[in-house]
Amino acid sequence: MTKALEAQLRARAHTLLADGTVELFLGYRQGSNPLRVAPFVARTPAETERLVWNAVCVPNLAGALRKHAARRVGIVLKGCDARSVVALLRQNQLERSRLYILGMTCQGMADPAQVAAAAPGPVSGVELDDTTLVISAGGEVVRRPRSDLLLAKCATCLTPTPELYDELLGETPPPAALPSDRFAAVRAFEALDAPARLAFWSKELSKCTLCYACQTVCPLCYCKQCPLTLARDDPRRQTREPTSVFAYHVMRAYHLAGRCTGCDECERVCPENIPLSLICRKNEQDSTPAFSAPESQDSVGCAGCGGRGEAA
Repeated sequence: MTKALEAQLRARAHTLLADGTVELFLGYRQGSNPLRVAPFVARTPAETERLVWNAVCVPNLAGALRKHAARRVGIVLKGCDARSVVALLRQNQLERSRLYILGMTCQGMADPAQVAAAAPGPVSGVELDDTTLVISAGGEVVRRPRSDLLLAKCATCLTPTPELYDELLGETPPPAALPSDRFAAVRAFEALDAPARLAFWSKELSKCTLCYACQTVCPLCYCKQCPLTLARDDPRRQTREPTSVFAYHVMRAYHLAGRCTGCDECERVCPENIPLSLICRKNEQDSTPAFSAPESQDSVGCAGCGGRGEAA
């Protein structure tokens, strides 16, 4: 199934570049192992042969799209990625006329860590056969239901079909049985008393190195100069003062309130595995959806820049 979609994706990207509809096409290429992919820009029709589509195309391409905002760009988007693009369009960070979007229907991406744990050895290949994940590892083939190895965000996804596209690839998936409470983790955390909540975040944020990977990967953190970022030689960053770490994460969450689209890229790239998605879900629970953000340029952007955010 994924191979057929991959061939279809390559063919359409090839045509779009060959006929001049787009100047470049943004998708995925194979990474350093079968469980890793990376954003990839195809600039010629021949380069589209490097495009891949598989069960671990997890990264959100919306953030990379901002680097090419002045070009005519083709891009493949899952439902979660499309939400980020919609938010960027509403906040005047992208021009719709410059985008050609190939929407990809998606029944959820596999969690690479869970796939590796389920394999009997080093993974040499991952294929998706309808709803079954076929894992090749150590000379053996393991078949597991896709639903058993989904990313946490995919298990409660409400948009398996992107809400924005010029062409739609793949068949519309059947309605999935979603958990009744999308915010179960948030409610469990809120049930703790104040000292327990403080202890939880004190422990988790004590691991933060202020590397700012969460900020760098976030599609909605687009300000060129962020007042939350400390210089590398700033003593507060070098010593990782708890007050500086707390201030950074609290204020970043505040700046993203009503704009975060729940892609969970911040948690995915965190080298210390801090559960940043818990903050994202809390934001989502308490805020208006990011894709209904105001369209006036005077009122967009994060709170830190007073609505003067610019595309990077």
